Order: sequence, then C-alpha cells, then structure tokens
Amino acid sequence: MADQYDFEELYANTYTEADRRAYESQPTSRKRFAIAWLLTLLLGPAGAHRWYLDRRVSAVLMAVVSVAAVVLMVLGQTSLGLLCVTVAFAWPLLDMIMLLAGSMRDTQDRRLAGHRERAGMFSAITVVLLALLLMAALVIGTSSGVAG
Repeated sequence: MADQYDFEELYANTYTEADRRAYESQPTSRKRFAIAWLLTLLLGPAGAHRWYLDRRVSAVLMAVVSVAAVVLMVLGQTSLGLLCVTVAFAWPLLDMIMLLAGSMRDTQDRRLAGHRERAGMFSAITVVLLALLLMAALVIGTSSGVAG
C-alpha cells in the first residue's frame, strides 16, 4: 500500500510562502525566548519559566510537585518521593521541547520574541548539554556499580 503514494511529492514544499507570511504576521510577545529557555534549563523543576510566561496555575503545580518531592524524600517516603522527582524533571524536559519547537507561548497565545532567530542555536546547545548530562550519569552509575 505504501508504494501507491509518492511521499517525495507529498512532503515537497509543505512550507509555502503563504505559511511564512502567516507565521510572521502572528503577534509577538514581549516575553523573550532566550530568557524562557534559560529559566527552563536552570530552574525548570521550580516552574520559573512558567512564572515568566504568566502561566501561574501550572507554575504553582510545578513548584508544589518539586517541594513535595523533597519533603517526601526527607520523610522516607521513597516511592512517592521518586515519583514526584520523576514528574518534577520530566515536566520541564517536555516544556523545553515545546519551547524549542515554538509551541510554548505566553498566556495571550503570542509567540515568544526571538524564537525564530535563536531556536536552532539553543536546540544545539540543549542537545549538547543533555548528551554531557547523560555521559556524566553513565560514568557516575558505572563508577558506583564497580565500587560497591
């Protein structure tokens, strides 16, 4: 069945001049993409980027999950604590992907200023940082497995 479709023709020129004009005519937020990216990277589990984008309800939820993770781990509720830690770090990771893709906007649904110019560079930086973090985790995990 797949041989019935000309996928090259199907996906050719999907981003037209009309699409470009429609994108550029969208209102732009006063909120900066670079600041939102940096807040997501450094203070993501606390929801700082969502505070910056005026998404207060989800920012409070992110902060509550992060605080709950710490409190539960201190109280010895390891299973629930690890669940909260997972949510506290997975949520900002998903937000980072949405931010880099341009689908995270401010509360008035306006695109962030500077996204078009900087998204490619910041995507590359994010991938490099995630790769370094993964390598560090592998080294630490391997070292602790060998040591004990």
